[in-house]
Amino acid sequence: MECDPIGHVETPFDTTGEAPRQGFLGEQSGTVHVDEPFRRGLTGFAPGDSVLVVWWADDADRSVLRVREGDRGVFTTRSPARPNPVCLTTCELIAVDEDAGTLEVAGVDMADGSPLLDLKRTLEASGEGAPP
Repeated sequence: MECDPIGHVETPFDTTGEAPRQGFLGEQSGTVHVDEPFRRGLTGFAPGDSVLVVWWADDADRSVLRVREGDRGVFTTRSPARPNPVCLTTCELIAVDEDAGTLEVAGVDMADGSPLLDLKRTLEASGEGAPP
């Protein structure tokens, strides 16, 4: 399996420990930076869209299987500490600049510099409704 970052996320948090547990619990905004080869994939985003930001918690402890003093398994939580620290954050799109490859988003919960794996506009934002 191979997975390469397509950019990174700029946030006000030096570590995931400084970030809110979930993006919607805070009021911080950040910038998603998409590397040049992938910028054409930004066509169609518009302010107000809900965007699922898929990112990698590169500084996470990958040995964690139990959290909250051992009361819960890591797979029942949104903790970035997990065997494969793939994280999902739903953000609100404030502005997009396709040429610069940037998305200004609200509701970030990742550490500054976190690798960006993917972006997905949610169905609610697109007006397409639920899939059949």
